[in-house]
Amino acid sequence: MKPLFEKIPQRDSIREIIMNQFTKMIKEGELSIGDKIPPERNLAEQFGVGRSTIREAIKSMTSMGLLEARLGEGTFVRKVDSDDIKQQLQWGLYLDPVPFNELIELRKILELETVKRAALNRTAEEIIELESWINEMKQEGKVHHNKKNDLMFHMTIAKASNNKMIYNLLDLIRMSLEEWFENVLKNPEHVKNSIAEHQLILEAIIQQDVAQAVKVMEAHLERGEQRLFEQINQNKDG
Repeated sequence: MKPLFEKIPQRDSIREIIMNQFTKMIKEGELSIGDKIPPERNLAEQFGVGRSTIREAIKSMTSMGLLEARLGEGTFVRKVDSDDIKQQLQWGLYLDPVPFNELIELRKILELETVKRAALNRTAEEIIELESWINEMKQEGKVHHNKKNDLMFHMTIAKASNNKMIYNLLDLIRMSLEEWFENVLKNPEHVKNSIAEHQLILEAIIQQDVAQAVKVMEAHLERGEQRLFEQINQNKDG
């Protein structure tokens, strides 16, 4: 009988190659949801590695949600829940954050592209939704509500871009952005300025003026960065 898996060259990262072979087989339908994977001993022979390495790879794939262990039955291929994986990545980025300047750069790359695409692709419903988040910010006085309203304004623009990949990338840094907005929106003057800038962004999107949308978003991001560092310095002084 032909082995399911290929032996691994010793120079390569063993655990990653095992995981790559599993994911490739799941994607190509050679392993289906609910299939029981071979026992550790068989896998170790097929891959040409020790059983401890197989255990590590299975543990990693179980943590990722690719496999599930059933007591007394074995280990099975699990239906991947993309929301679970996204949440793991969100927590990973939040708990082990990248340098702040990299977060700022990434946000600019993503949001300048989303606003450009939103200006071209927005629907009437999305315009109404954007207006609602601005109105919520005008009415709310609580920081934790306003950080949500501010964030949702930007996430709605990402949704209006009609590019799911860009939306998902922005969603991955959502928790870091929430922390950013919470710092900035402690100051009522910052809230007032953010609302005015959001209004300019919305007007450009409504008019489908791509150049203006990018221009006002870029100015908003730069001012947001300035407000953040200003607030951080105030917190230190206080």
